[in-house]
Amino acid sequence: MSVSEASILHKLMRLLAAINSAHCNASRIAAGGLLITMTSIVLLQIVFRYVLNDSLIWTEEVSKTMMVWAAFLVAPWAYRVGANVSINMFVDLLSRRMRLLIHLLLNLLVLWIVLVFLRESFGFWQRGFSIRAASLPIQMGWFYTIVPFAFAAMFLVGVELLLRDVLSLADPRTDYTIPPPDIVAEGE
Repeated sequence: MSVSEASILHKLMRLLAAINSAHCNASRIAAGGLLITMTSIVLLQIVFRYVLNDSLIWTEEVSKTMMVWAAFLVAPWAYRVGANVSINMFVDLLSRRMRLLIHLLLNLLVLWIVLVFLRESFGFWQRGFSIRAASLPIQMGWFYTIVPFAFAAMFLVGVELLLRDVLSLADPRTDYTIPPPDIVAEGE
């Protein structure tokens, strides 16, 4: 790879990193807000059902949708920072170059899967507009809107990670990895 090609890839990677970082941070905040709202709705339903002896019909459907939206909103962040479940004991035994090659191949595979799901999500989303929600006068397509957006965000994250892998292979002296999040596991 020539110096100019590496420079272009590096600039593209930095641009995608800035976009993905901003999007992932905003999505995590929105997901947190959805979880707080979902919990409030469930508590409201408990009060109505057991204290007021009346049941709200819309709370279950809305709270389930919020939970799904929260999961889809944090999926690109989890992919980007490697917060998904992984087994590293075999990979840790390999050389750095082999680990980078395996990481590149895995990111290519994930990128392909995300691209297939992204393409299929548009049909899923459109079909949702022919279905009405059970408890609300709204089409399910509005609930499904998160699916194409999440897969598009995951595609951008995948491209960024792929560029990081290529740059790491081209210049092994430079660390192109994203620092892991500061998550404290239980028991630490």
